[in-house]
Amino acid sequence: MSSSENHGLPASFKGLLFNSPSEPPKVTQLPTPKVDAGSVIVRPLYSWIASYADEIYQNGNPRGYALTFPLVGGSHAIGRVAAVPADATTLKVGDLVAAEPLIRARDDVDSKVLLAIYHGVTEEAQRLSKSQWHNGSWAELVRFPLENVHRFDESALQKQGISIQDLGYFGQFAVPYGGLREANLIAGETVLIAPATGNFGGAAVHVALAMGARVIAMGRNEKILSELRDLTPGRVETVKISGTAEADIAALAKFGKVDVFLDLTPPTATNTEHINAGILSVRPKGRVSLMGGINELTIPYSYISSQSIVLIGAHMNTSEQAEDLIKLIERGVLKVGEKAGLKTKGTFNLEDGVEALKLASKEAGAGRAVFFTPNQE
Repeated sequence: MSSSENHGLPASFKGLLFNSPSEPPKVTQLPTPKVDAGSVIVRPLYSWIASYADEIYQNGNPRGYALTFPLVGGSHAIGRVAAVPADATTLKVGDLVAAEPLIRARDDVDSKVLLAIYHGVTEEAQRLSKSQWHNGSWAELVRFPLENVHRFDESALQKQGISIQDLGYFGQFAVPYGGLREANLIAGETVLIAPATGNFGGAAVHVALAMGARVIAMGRNEKILSELRDLTPGRVETVKISGTAEADIAALAKFGKVDVFLDLTPPTATNTEHINAGILSVRPKGRVSLMGGINELTIPYSYISSQSIVLIGAHMNTSEQAEDLIKLIERGVLKVGEKAGLKTKGTFNLEDGVEALKLASKEAGAGRAVFFTPNQE
């Protein structure tokens, strides 16, 4: 396919390809995807590297994520639109956008995959992945569904002094924003976030503050807890996770009843006592938003039923919630970048893939990020 036949795009592009999770990635020339109805080609400027990326794409995939190799890694990205389909009505080539990795089948919302992170275990999800939603954002070009690409108003960003790099945290913010919105968090309420010291937990504190809440941040890393407490003195309280529900309940009781509990416990957690402590600290008719990855959990059933606690399962965020989050950023309500205490620990070319994932595993997390910069401006 010539460039003139595919919206002027080059015939091929560079991507960081993982042939298996047990061998180093290689920068590889790949054929440019076709621009068809319902899809957008994005040119990534900042592609997020999660702290746990080396546990997915390297070291034998110890997290056991359902992935089909070979694949280009990566998930959320900030970039520019490189090509749009005929059915796009507002997006234009050159637009600055956030691109999200959660793909839902248009004829079956129960079938969904995460680009280059989770290809599903059902036949329907795997078919969705194999069709065209397979490779991630660690590349010069990446294809996303039209509904997964959200435009920024660059003039509004300039007024707020927000750089493109500052927007790299968007994916970390969007996920917990979805969980807080599903729980209908209201300004003035108290929200408990646990653990609050990881990629999404730390971001959740920033988002909850922007939504007008008082925050109780729980975690094991006291240094990060201290940093979170300093974000907005008087509106962020911190509690170190003790390992026992009784001690955590007593520590939380000092701050009064909780309106909303946002749980973000990762699938690798071996002690989940803090989850029950969080549930038992929620006020009558309060809400619990479960966004973590725990497979099995014994819950305080009697307390939940007698106190009319509402349990909510939330998986990432919706397209509408992503659009709302962009408004919070554009209007300066949700602060991003260095002025918000967010630190970029490193930016890397695709050729430095192994080094980038190694740094992310050590330095990325709450308030810290590492990015690939596949394209430069």
